[in-house]
Amino acid sequence: MKRSVTLFLTLLLVVSYLGLPGCGSGPDIVSEEKKPGQEYSAAEVREILIDHPFLLSGDYFRERRDLKPMVLGSVLSQAQEESTEELKAQLKEKEKRLARLEKAVFQGRRPALPAEALRIKVGFLVDPQKVPAHLADRLLAQADRLAVTYDVLFVHHRDLEQVLSGTDCLQKRDLACITRIAAIYPGTRFICLVESVSVPASLPGTASARFGLVDAGIGYRYPLVQMEMPVKSDADVATFLELMVRRSYEQALDKKSTMPWVTHVFSGQSGQWFVSAGNRSGLLVGDLLDVVSEGKLVKAPTGVPAAWIPGPPKGRLRVERLFGDDLAIATLVSGDPPQMSDYLIPVRAKP
Repeated sequence: MKRSVTLFLTLLLVVSYLGLPGCGSGPDIVSEEKKPGQEYSAAEVREILIDHPFLLSGDYFRERRDLKPMVLGSVLSQAQEESTEELKAQLKEKEKRLARLEKAVFQGRRPALPAEALRIKVGFLVDPQKVPAHLADRLLAQADRLAVTYDVLFVHHRDLEQVLSGTDCLQKRDLACITRIAAIYPGTRFICLVESVSVPASLPGTASARFGLVDAGIGYRYPLVQMEMPVKSDADVATFLELMVRRSYEQALDKKSTMPWVTHVFSGQSGQWFVSAGNRSGLLVGDLLDVVSEGKLVKAPTGVPAAWIPGPPKGRLRVERLFGDDLAIATLVSGDPPQMSDYLIPVRAKP
């Protein structure tokens, strides 16, 4: 009923303002002049009926919502208060976390890794006469990158070369001399000797390499590995070099349990000894290190080392400070002081 009345009034309003079809000229829908007795001009009628018909139907008023005025200042103030409270909470939590870390580091309360979990150092020595410089650089970059994956400490060729520069070990290719010095400093457990790497000048072709692992801890050289792989692109060459590194790291991890984790002192003065392992290796301030002069190497029937049994300790050191990239300072707790050739074995309970 209400809709019928609305339509009737609409029709009546149109007829009264625009006239009936066929009677006179076309309807006036643009004039803004109000004729005598009219409340709306022709333009206003057009706006109500044609341009915005929902005004007449009442839908506009039914769809309206009373919106709460938004004051920008209050919104920003509220956001700032929430942000400030959140920031305070974050800072408070960070301070608690830093306090726990500080307490752990400086009071020695962080849990110690078992001796078997301490990181070993694996060095790479590349023969410059049989390995092109650009391939050597790419190989060493792969070794550096993958050290994190295998949880070992990578020792670069140049670092070993620098340590050995004061000797004639490299010139004489004296492997026993090389491993003995590298084991003392920088504390290398394994050395990967890269004897040759060859990649064809034009691809496709076959890449080849000859390399092997030396256990500096027990002075044993494992059989050399001869590796070949077809390469069609530079990406294949990168894969070939990566496989060389992976093979070396995997063999080192497989053979590291032949003897306990060990390190050495490389210098000493005024009752302090400098140790070739530190924070990166997993040592902690307060760690005790047994000083062992010798051990017994047990071999399998095939001649491959099966185990190294340490002799009785002659003394004991205590780690007093960690410093440098991966070094420590220790003092004598009991027994005889260490020599550079002595093994230092952590005194830690097995998990």
